[in-house]
Amino acid sequence: MAIDSDGNICVATLVTGAVSVVSPAGRLLEQVKVPRCELFVTNSCFGGPNLQTAYTASSGYGLPYEMNWSRPGHLFNANTRGGKW
Repeated sequence: MAIDSDGNICVATLVTGAVSVVSPAGRLLEQVKVPRCELFVTNSCFGGPNLQTAYTASSGYGLPYEMNWSRPGHLFNANTRGGKW
């Protein structure tokens, strides 16, 4: 799961071979097909210049995938200092 600069959640969708983009209100905005990947997309994150490269992985083959993303991603950082688990 990753978050883009608009606050949308970008979820690697295991059985579709795509990244589902869900608005903060919970509405499915789009499904972006991962090139060269049939099924079993897992994990997603952003990197590259301006965070406009999406990275995913395939649980079926264990391969990483990279694709251009139309809008900037957002870095997500969970601060656990002082928190209780």
